[in-house]
Amino acid sequence: MHVLLRHLGEHRGAPRLYLDTTALATAGFTPGVSIDISSGAADEARLTIRVANAGKRKVSRKQRGRQEVPVIDINSQQDLQPFAAAGLVRVVIEPGAVHVLMPASVRKALARSARLAAKLALGQPLRTAGIAFGAGIASGAIHAGLAAGGVSSELALANEICEEYLDIGRQSNPVVATTTTTAAMPMQELAQDEWLLKRTQTVEILEAGIPCSGASRAGAAKRGLTRMEDHPHVGHLIGAALQVIAALQPAILVVENVETYRNTASASILRAWLRDAGYAVAETVLNAMDFGSLEARVRWFLVAYPPELQLDLKDMEPEDTARHCLGDLLEPMDPDDERYRRVDYLKDKQERDAENGKHFSMQLLTPASTLVPVLRKGYHKGGSTDPRLLHPTDPERSRLLTAAEHARIKGISPELVDGVPETTAHQVCGQSVDVRPVKAIGRRIAQALKASGWPGDGVRSVPKQPATGLMAVG
Repeated sequence: MHVLLRHLGEHRGAPRLYLDTTALATAGFTPGVSIDISSGAADEARLTIRVANAGKRKVSRKQRGRQEVPVIDINSQQDLQPFAAAGLVRVVIEPGAVHVLMPASVRKALARSARLAAKLALGQPLRTAGIAFGAGIASGAIHAGLAAGGVSSELALANEICEEYLDIGRQSNPVVATTTTTAAMPMQELAQDEWLLKRTQTVEILEAGIPCSGASRAGAAKRGLTRMEDHPHVGHLIGAALQVIAALQPAILVVENVETYRNTASASILRAWLRDAGYAVAETVLNAMDFGSLEARVRWFLVAYPPELQLDLKDMEPEDTARHCLGDLLEPMDPDDERYRRVDYLKDKQERDAENGKHFSMQLLTPASTLVPVLRKGYHKGGSTDPRLLHPTDPERSRLLTAAEHARIKGISPELVDGVPETTAHQVCGQSVDVRPVKAIGRRIAQALKASGWPGDGVRSVPKQPATGLMAVG
């Protein structure tokens, strides 16, 4: 058997398939042999060419140097119309038969669009999955945005390496249902788990917060990395993410990361892989402050989607345009609470840094503050630059924000971390997204789906594939 991809040409206003390979002779299609061509079922893009004694056509020939090569030349609108939009075919040559089929990448792209269209037409919830799920903050925001745009969804799979975070999501995040499969394992292990992925089946939307420790400036500086991919624990995870995408075949993919990730080799690989798999891609960088947050949390987002879907990420707006101050989000706390304390050691460090020409300084807040510096995953450690709230009357004392306050600042429901140890709660919130921009993306996706006019057959709008990299999803 010989399998190859061929681009369709055009001759006299009709698509043309020109096969000139010695593999034809090996399969019995020698010059002068009679052949017949038959089409597949009405809903199947397939041509079959067989050797037939009384066939209406014949195999022709061409000279390639000293070698005679068989040629099958099909120039027919009727025969090749189902393949014309893609401009590319997959040819399987076996003894006595040549099968002309859709390439795997095109077939999968059409299947994704068809599944999505069918779910929308029937009013069924879209199945979603999340990898690097955390406690499901980003996934929950996507679901909330979809719902705000009139599209229902249900979480089929949540994958997170930290079982403690996943437990929080399972217990307190309404996006995690009793029907959701929760997988507490590394993403790269999920990618190898064929049983689990097959059991999950396909999804319509996949949300992926690929770990960014190597891409963030702090993470790269801490380890002295020259490139993000050198991070020993997370630098390679684009490979696992692509394996999961290939297995779950989402119609829509939402990726979130730090802004610097968009310039990494991993991001370039992701874009190229998605292109070859038949997706269109939109990207944007969003600052949470533009969506009403007090925290200037800047994140890069990539959304991959069917090319026939009219989707862009421009000019998204928050639902709530009111500007808050920190005091609106604070918990009541007695001024004598022991969490207000002197931090002379931090002040001493600030003075030493200043003497050494370093520009690290304490960041002190009041209830009137309208800007909160970024609250990191390790905020509970109370580092020298982590923001602190000043005591209402004693300027020598201050405290860290509570986990519930941290959650409110990012638009996260405090109920998610209610009862969770402060350390873990700050980790969950600090490594997550601000809910508001992600919800806006979910709403924009829903609006595009509602305006798409689906269901449609999707075939006419399949883009012609590039000449290289075509076997990425075969």
